[in-house]
Amino acid sequence: MPIFKDNYFTNDTYALRTERLKIIKNYILDWSGHLSLPKELLDWGMTAPNRWQNILKKVEEKKNLNNTFYMELKDIDEETFKYYLRCKRLIKSKYSENEKILHRFAADTRFPRNRADKISTINKMLRTFYKQKEQNDLDIIPEDFMIKLKKLLKSSETIFEKAHLNGRSTSVHAVEKQVEIFKDDSKKLRSLFSWALMTWEPDEPYLVQLGFAVKPKRKNKRDFEADEELE
Repeated sequence: MPIFKDNYFTNDTYALRTERLKIIKNYILDWSGHLSLPKELLDWGMTAPNRWQNILKKVEEKKNLNNTFYMELKDIDEETFKYYLRCKRLIKSKYSENEKILHRFAADTRFPRNRADKISTINKMLRTFYKQKEQNDLDIIPEDFMIKLKKLLKSSETIFEKAHLNGRSTSVHAVEKQVEIFKDDSKKLRSLFSWALMTWEPDEPYLVQLGFAVKPKRKNKRDFEADEELE
């Protein structure tokens, strides 16, 4: 049986909160009559561990899903950006004597560090190419290269949207719900502690069976005198 160090419920770690609620579920029914606990607290004590562990599991699942999206995004972005740089190198080689065309393709500047700027730069290359094609420019690079770049870019943006939306909606909502449950359970723990102290003293050992820390017993005068005699 775990030993609880204090009853500052709002300072509980999630692991400590889990242990408190588990032990409460195991013993609250046994003590409900003795402590005259109201039905509301009894019902809460019997269901709180499952509710708490379910939200912990849900948050973890959402985090894992986010991590999966971001790993996928990292991989597809890397592939997209590398292929863009190949296209850029080809364009610089083909139009090395034409500064205007290089500028239109943004091939005369360094590839940005920021992702949004990188995407903007790739889009500029694609727009420039297809504008050349619309103007029936015969001196263009093979369209297959641009088609591949366009597909890679689309995949990157699709996964980015999934990761962004999932991170902002479902994951955030789950964490907010977790915080809400934690606060609500903290209030219930304070209430249960107050009810227990109507029957027990703070140094009652059975408090631990309801997830509470037991206050050390104070020695009375006789105890001190007995200790002195033993010395």
